[in-house]
Amino acid sequence: MELKKMTCMIQVKDINKSLEFYEGLLDFKMVSTEEQLKDWKWAFIQSGGVELMLSESDCVENPKGEHEFTACYYFYPDDVEAFHERIKTSGYKVSELEITFYKMKEFSLRDPDGHLLSFGQDADSL
Repeated sequence: MELKKMTCMIQVKDINKSLEFYEGLLDFKMVSTEEQLKDWKWAFIQSGGVELMLSESDCVENPKGEHEFTACYYFYPDDVEAFHERIKTSGYKVSELEITFYKMKEFSLRDPDGHLLSFGQDADSL
């Protein structure tokens, strides 16, 4: 057996708010239909070679009323510095760009549901 492909399905609290974030800030486009969005509260989105599914659900909250997610979604933009600047100037809270010990220049931010999104580029390629 060989696994051919993997697409993350991210559980979100408000599908429309999440679509606004992923489409508006990260340049994703919805591939699924408006009917699926309305009826299923689900969306299949794409940006370049990256695919994600968003699914509205009742997320588990911790005692502080915050959502807990254990995954980090790592993206590889073609120009991490320009992408960082674009997101930073749009008003979203992002970490600073830094070169890690594993030689990636990267930054992170959280989506509207608190999912950790990291973006990196090989520091040697810059």
